[in-house]
Amino acid sequence: MEICEFYSNLAQTSSTYGWTVSPSQSVMAMGKRGKVKGMTLNPVTAVAYKLGKGVFASTKRGTTQAGKALGLTKTFTENLYQATTNKSNRGHSQVVRGKIRSALEI
Repeated sequence: MEICEFYSNLAQTSSTYGWTVSPSQSVMAMGKRGKVKGMTLNPVTAVAYKLGKGVFASTKRGTTQAGKALGLTKTFTENLYQATTNKSNRGHSQVVRGKIRSALEI
């Protein structure tokens, strides 16, 4: 999966999940139905579930597994994880966080 494909698939998940930005600026979703009902997901695990790749935890390990299942590069998956959990607020993480928020319209 290409990066632009990921963002377009992410934009299509906005109605499936309840997306929020916490006060600490982390981007998380709450599952509304199915196996993920009541679970918190990050954008990578949410897209993986939406595309039928399985249910993954919102941890770094689960995000890496979901990224691998989606065919994303390891570097991009790690950047997505850092951006959504607000581990880094420098350079590329800010850009990725902005693209995620634009795709989700939050």
